Amino acid sequence: MFLGHDNVVMARVFYNFRNILNNAIVSFMRTILSERENPALRKVAREIPVVEITSEHIQTLIKEMKDLLAKEEYGVALAAPQLGEAIKLFIVSGRAIARDSRNAPDEPEKKEEQPALPDQVYINPVLVKVSRTKKNKHEGCLSIRGKWGEVPRAEKATLRAYDENGVQFTRGASGFLAHIFQHEMDHLEGILYTDKATKLYDEKEER
Repeated sequence: MFLGHDNVVMARVFYNFRNILNNAIVSFMRTILSERENPALRKVAREIPVVEITSEHIQTLIKEMKDLLAKEEYGVALAAPQLGEAIKLFIVSGRAIARDSRNAPDEPEKKEEQPALPDQVYINPVLVKVSRTKKNKHEGCLSIRGKWGEVPRAEKATLRAYDENGVQFTRGASGFLAHIFQHEMDHLEGILYTDKATKLYDEKEER
């Protein structure tokens, strides 16, 4: 088929516009939003229908969350509301699980790095059991940069959730992972660690 001059011009315009649009879509990626600019942090997250877990939207979100978490030197977990999506989804860093401790500037003792484990995905998590014993735990948050605090947390916790393939599982944890569970579950309820902290301090502040 032969195109006249006007049609050729229009075809070129359409082609260039399509490329610009495609590049914009490819380059768009969610970011971790601060408390001041993210109302989703104060919303109760909604459940994700199980049939939607394998959808392109949710799978893309999971991938972007993993990528963002991997770039954070001190990040141990990330919840969807931190990206502005008030849905019940969080991811725990495989690096943090392998280290079994926080990697933070206020840590007095650094553990030797262990090989990273796969990131863990928790969808529609339900806290089914927590121990009565609580201890103050040091916490920070990627949505509240430059601050740390101490929060009373249960020593043990058990969650029931779905993984990224839509398979339901139950996982019990103690210590560091149980601590992460509780922090992330608070995010899904619109609660920040600063709401529960018994002490808050700036990152460079001497305690």
